Amino acid sequence: MDATQDERFCAAQFVVGGLGVRFYAGCALRTGDGGTMGTLAVYGTVARQLTPLQRDLLMLVARQAVAQAQLRARMMELALLSSANQGTSTSTAGDATLPHALLDSAPVAIYHSDLTGTLTYANPEYRRIFGLTADQSTNDWAQGVHLADRASVEETWNDFCRQPRPVKFEYRTEPTAGTVRYICEQLVPAAGVSGFVGTISDFTDLVAVRGDLRKAETLFRNTFDQAPIGIVYADCDGRFQRCNPAFCALLGFGPDELADRSGGDFTHSDDAAGSAAALESLWKGDIDFVDLEKRYTRKDGSTMWGRATIALVRDENGIPECSVEFLRDITERKHSDLELERVHKELMTASRQAGMAEVATNVLHNVGNILNSVNISASLVAERVKQSKADGVSRLAALLQDQGPRLGEFITGDARGKRIPHYLATLGKQLTTDQEMTLKELASLRENLEHIKDTVAMQQSYAKLCGVTETVEVVDLVEDSLRLNAGAFVRHGVTLQRDFSDVPAITVDKHKVLQILVNLVRNAKYACDESGRPDKLLTLRIEPAVNGVRISVIDNGVGIPAENMGRLFSHGFTTRQSGHGFGLHSGALAAQDLGGTLRAESDGPGRGAAFILELPCVPLQDAAGA
Repeated sequence: MDATQDERFCAAQFVVGGLGVRFYAGCALRTGDGGTMGTLAVYGTVARQLTPLQRDLLMLVARQAVAQAQLRARMMELALLSSANQGTSTSTAGDATLPHALLDSAPVAIYHSDLTGTLTYANPEYRRIFGLTADQSTNDWAQGVHLADRASVEETWNDFCRQPRPVKFEYRTEPTAGTVRYICEQLVPAAGVSGFVGTISDFTDLVAVRGDLRKAETLFRNTFDQAPIGIVYADCDGRFQRCNPAFCALLGFGPDELADRSGGDFTHSDDAAGSAAALESLWKGDIDFVDLEKRYTRKDGSTMWGRATIALVRDENGIPECSVEFLRDITERKHSDLELERVHKELMTASRQAGMAEVATNVLHNVGNILNSVNISASLVAERVKQSKADGVSRLAALLQDQGPRLGEFITGDARGKRIPHYLATLGKQLTTDQEMTLKELASLRENLEHIKDTVAMQQSYAKLCGVTETVEVVDLVEDSLRLNAGAFVRHGVTLQRDFSDVPAITVDKHKVLQILVNLVRNAKYACDESGRPDKLLTLRIEPAVNGVRISVIDNGVGIPAENMGRLFSHGFTTRQSGHGFGLHSGALAAQDLGGTLRAESDGPGRGAAFILELPCVPLQDAAGA
């Protein structure tokens, strides 16, 4: 953690003085029986946090230190025991065997050699490390050294024999049919006796941990540096501790320029208060993470919209050490959202004014489908014209003109001239085929354009009659609503079923009724499509009702949960992600204006739904006047 944030050390000289210690980590050196021998600590001048692998490595080094300390203590005990045995004759047989028992059970290899380098003693661990068999001498140790390290180890040993001094060196062993192990050997002149004393410890596990640590650190560093989104670590005050290149690029600053800066320095003033409150709640533990969208001020003064997801990084005891923020640039999305919102408001304003939002949407959708066909036909005609062989006629004419008076001789005697009749016949067939195809596509274009004109004309007829009542056949209204959705039924595989009974004509505002029916039919189509059923069915039913007619739109789609039935016609309520939440609400209001009602029925999820529109045969005011 950061030493400047620790109340125990923040005022210490080694923190505020020239050393400038910012990071520390310690591990108690404990014996097997729980006793404390001291502390192994590491320090640094840059605040940082140890990864789990680094913590494991520190603990492993601590255990190695404890083992070495205990070994030295045991060797001193042996020396004392040896001195005691030499100075007294009262030692028991059990006391005499203690030194050998300790040496034989030591977890590290211990050996003694004379001044010539010949081993005079080696404990069992020594033989195990070098893979020596029972019939091998301990002086065959070199055979257990890894072939690549054997020469350097022997040279180190010979150099020590020439100049005895404390020596520590590392190498690998590879006993016959064994695995490669990493060894650390320490060699010192023996005190009080002739020769040398050495210890050998196996630190293969440490090497493996180091390798895993390097891999983990490399993976983390590469992930951090190469991530396409900004990543930054910060302390509890928001000061940046480490930023990746993507984060620097997002704000337009270099890493050095962001040192000791905080997120608040770059947060737009309008978003500063909300951002600070969210971070305060995070550090208090009220929330697990922060996910917000806010504006940042770049180095060049421009504004960037970013989505920041921030969480706390905790130590093994669950205490927060720092925060990590993941930042993505959503400026383009925000601009698109704002533009979409602007266009949406304009569209809704225009739709409300004209009263044709649903109708216009379906008309445009159908026109769009037709225009796709128009575009395909036009492309085919254009491609056919590009590939036409008509230019061959010009080349043939030029060839014939070049012959002049020899034209007859050229046609009858020249090989090229003889091929001209066949070429003309082939060219004629090709041009005829091109003409037929072009005429066919032009006819298709004409039909599609007529279809567009009819669709737009129908929409215009309803728009012109907005607010005007007239007497119409109910079947005609229902069929018009189906025509406006016809393309969608085919595209989504929805089967239509008509159940029309004889009913009297009604006097209504055609536009309002069509607006209601178009919305109900579209909702039923969506419900069928979202159900995933292969037998998507939409039923339109017309039947008499008390003082009027009843129009039912019935689907076998996803159905409606009971808890949603009471909110269906509330403003803003919708269960579709793309829904706006006022279609049913405006439909219910329109039905009320017409003197009728709009209600829904459903047996629950997966059981389909029915929306029933009941309308009087004549407007309420006309009925009252009669």
